[in-house]
Amino acid sequence: MSFRLLSLRSVSLRAAVLPAIVTLALTGCEKEVPVALPVPAAAAKTEPQSDAELADRVNRAIQLTADRVLDQKVNNAWQVVHGILAYGNELQLTVDGKNVSALRYIFDGNPLNGWDLYPGEKGLDAELVPGSSSEQGHPDQWIGYLSQCGVKIDDPIIVTVQGEKRTYTMRDMIEQAKWKLYEGMEATWTLMAFAAYSTPDYLPIDGTWTASDGKTWTFEKLVEMEADGGIEGVACGGSHRLYALAEALKLRKQSGLPITGGWAKAEKVVGDAVKSAHEYQQPDGGFSTNMFFRSGVSADVDARINSTGHVFEVLAYAVSDEDLKSPWFTRAATFLCKKIEDSKSIPISCGGLYHGAHGLMIYRDRRFGKPEATAAE
Repeated sequence: MSFRLLSLRSVSLRAAVLPAIVTLALTGCEKEVPVALPVPAAAAKTEPQSDAELADRVNRAIQLTADRVLDQKVNNAWQVVHGILAYGNELQLTVDGKNVSALRYIFDGNPLNGWDLYPGEKGLDAELVPGSSSEQGHPDQWIGYLSQCGVKIDDPIIVTVQGEKRTYTMRDMIEQAKWKLYEGMEATWTLMAFAAYSTPDYLPIDGTWTASDGKTWTFEKLVEMEADGGIEGVACGGSHRLYALAEALKLRKQSGLPITGGWAKAEKVVGDAVKSAHEYQQPDGGFSTNMFFRSGVSADVDARINSTGHVFEVLAYAVSDEDLKSPWFTRAATFLCKKIEDSKSIPISCGGLYHGAHGLMIYRDRRFGKPEATAAE
C-alpha cells in the first residue's frame, strides 16, 4: 500500500488557514505503518487533574487531527470519507492550492480518486472494491460513515452520468441499499446508515421493506444477522459492527419496544465486547492491540492509535453514563489524546486516527456537552 501525502497545518475548524508546517502521510486502517515515537518537547501529564483540563485536552487532540489537511491530488475517497466521518462539513481538502469543504467538494460532483457513484435500480450506488483503501471497501461503507456526521437524508449529491450532471440525494443511496440487501451479506455499514436515518415516517424501527430478492426485511432481522455474524475475523476487529449494533440498540430502546429476539442477541454481543475491552485494557490506559480478543501491546504508536481509536469510538457510544465517567475510561481518553499529541509531526494511518477523533467527539459531547456552535445547529 503506497503512502498518501497529507499536510499538517495550523488551522482552526472555523478559522483562516495558515501556511503549511510539514508534509505527512496517511495510509489505510487495515495496514500498520512502522513509525518511531518522537520525544515530546515537554513531558505531558498522564492524568488530567480536573474535568476542565480533561475537556481541554480532548478538544486539543480533536483540533490536532483536524489540522491534518487532505489534498485532492494525493488523497483518495477512502481517506477523505474517513475524515468526513469525524469532521463532517468542516473537514478541509486542498484543491489547487485552496482549502475547501471536502464534503461539499465531493457532493458537488467534483473528481476524487475512488469516489465513483452511479445510478442503481432503485437509487444511487457506489463502486465496491472489497479490501480497497481508495474505493469503497465494504458494502454501503460510504453511507454508513456519511450518516454519522450530520448529512441530511435529502442533501443533494451531484453525479456525472454519461457526461450529464444529475442530482440525487442521500435518500437515493439508502433506497438502493434497502433494495440490495440479501441474507448473509456484510451489512455493518448498511445498519449504521439505516439506524441514523430511521424516523417514524421513514425506515421506522418496527417497519418492513422488500429487497430485490423479494424477501421482507425488518430492523430486527438485519440486527440479528449482524449479531450472528459476530466480531471475530471481520473488519477492524469488529469495531464497526459493534458500533452499528450499538446505534440500532439505542434507537430500539428509545422507542420503548422490547429487547427480545435478535435485539437481545445484539445487546449481548455489544455488552460482551465492552467487558472484553475493559478486561484487556493496558496499564497505560490504551486498549489492547488485539482489541476485543486478548491482551496485546506494541511499541508502534501507529498501532496503538489504530487499536485504541477504533475501540474507543465504539465504547464512547456504547458504555453507560457511569462507565463514561469512570477512572478506567478516563485513562483511555487521556491515553488516546496523548498519543495524538505525541504523533502530531509523524505519519499516522488515517483509519484509526479519524475513528479515534470521532470517538473523542462522542465522548466530549456525552461527558461535557456539545460545544456551543455545534449545539446550536
